Amino acid sequence: MFVRKKPNKSGVISIQVITKVKGKSKLVKTIGSSGDERELKELILRGKKFIDNYAGQQSLDFEPSTELIKAAFDNITTHTEIETELLLGKIFDEIGFNKINSSLFRNLVISRLCYPVSKLRTSNYLFQEKNIDIPVHQIYRYLDKLHDQEKELIQKISYDHTL
Repeated sequence: MFVRKKPNKSGVISIQVITKVKGKSKLVKTIGSSGDERELKELILRGKKFIDNYAGQQSLDFEPSTELIKAAFDNITTHTEIETELLLGKIFDEIGFNKINSSLFRNLVISRLCYPVSKLRTSNYLFQEKNIDIPVHQIYRYLDKLHDQEKELIQKISYDHTL
């Protein structure tokens, strides 16, 4: 629905509330008519009010309210990234890296893809963003173990997936 200004033969302008039905305009209500610009503005406001209240139709306020946004952010206590974990986890599994039975390997791969930083900062990232406490010395020990024991398996999985 919308408010239309329609000039009459007499020279005054009618303010009407119009709706579209199957592509055609249909008159819902004539709010009034006037030749005075100030009165026309008042009639237009009355027409908009009529639309807001007509048949229980609700209007949505899309104007930004900084107070509302601030209140919403103040109520957030924690957050986690779930979407990237789901997407990268699915790719991780499709490649075949899930054959390596280690949650630490999965966490390291996905976190280093999302947040490529040093091992120390990766440890901090996992703790702060994912609530996973992995000390940096454990990451170094695991990478040594991975290099000694599972390097060939990782290379084979990568090679097979690339083929």
